[in-house]
Order: sequence, then structure tokens, then C-alpha cells
Amino acid sequence: MSVEAGDRPRGRPRDESLRARVLAVVADQLASTGFAAMTMDGVIAESGAAKRTLYRWWPSKASLVADALLQGFIEVPANVLPESPDVWADLDLWLQRCARAMRGPYGEVLRAATAISATEPAIAVALEQAFARPAHENLVARLERGVADGQLRADADVESVVHLLLAAITYVGISRADPDRFTATLAVLRDGISARV
Repeated sequence: MSVEAGDRPRGRPRDESLRARVLAVVADQLASTGFAAMTMDGVIAESGAAKRTLYRWWPSKASLVADALLQGFIEVPANVLPESPDVWADLDLWLQRCARAMRGPYGEVLRAATAISATEPAIAVALEQAFARPAHENLVARLERGVADGQLRADADVESVVHLLLAAITYVGISRADPDRFTATLAVLRDGISARV
């Protein structure tokens, strides 16, 4: 199903092989040219889709990229924390994985998703439910276990910590800042919410 679920055209059903070809082209072009340089005309030329068909199914470049993301044509790294007895080791390893992913194609995916979410509220909800919400819930659960295990302060504001971590990732993705800064971010958090022994 397209992101524009309410806009499914009447008449003949979609040609699923054409749809898959278009979304594969979108994934390739996003990786090679980036979201800003990618165009609907370029997708039409490479996929062989008729212009009218493309715009009927996906009224904007944002809906095209979002559909490719939601349908799994664009690889998104698993955003799940590892599980060990040490919450700080888990957070550090997770942030290192994020940093590695941002140096590759995922950096462009994150920038595209952020741009889309800023301009397309309905698509933003779909992306948030598919990607941000599960990551948020996983982080909250891991930090709450850290509180229960006595590694984090009992009064630690877990929700705010999660928001700070996700905001840091988004900022690094958008600004193309050095992801190695995550180490310093984690050190600041650790100083603020580690349980005092």
C-alpha cells in the first residue's frame, strides 16, 4: 500500500511489477544522487513508468521515497539496542552502530526522512510509526531496565534522555556532523544519570 492510502485510484488495479520497479529505482537514485537531487522525471526515465501513472500513484517525490522506505526497498539498519548486563556498554555499542550507518547510505536516508517529515504531516506519521516509535520504545525499555538494575539514578527522566539521544542522531544526520561526537554525548548523559555508588 502506498503512503497515500486514501488516494488509491479507481479503475484498474496497480501493476505490482511496475510499482516494484519504480520503488527499486527510487532506492537506487536516493543512494546515488541524494534526496535533493532526485527528481520525478529521473524516476520516470529510468523506470519506464508513464508520467501520468507515476503521479497518480505518488503525487510527490516525498511520497515516492516514503513508500520505498515503508515497503523495504531502502535498507534501514535495525534500531535495537544490544542486551548485556551493562546499560552504558549497550548504549555505546548502539551509538557506534548508528555512527557507522550514518557514514554510509543511511545518512542520506535519514536526511530524506527528516525533510519529508518536515513538509508532509501524513507521511511523517507513517514514518514515525514505522521507524522512530519502535526505536523510542526500545530505548525507553532498556533505560528503565538500567534504572531497575541500579545502574541509572532512580529519578532519571528516561523519556527526556531518549529524546536527547534521538535528537543527537537526527542533528548529526541533518548537519553531516562527525558521528564520533556521540561518544561525548554519551559521556555527558552518563555523568548526569548514572547511579552514584
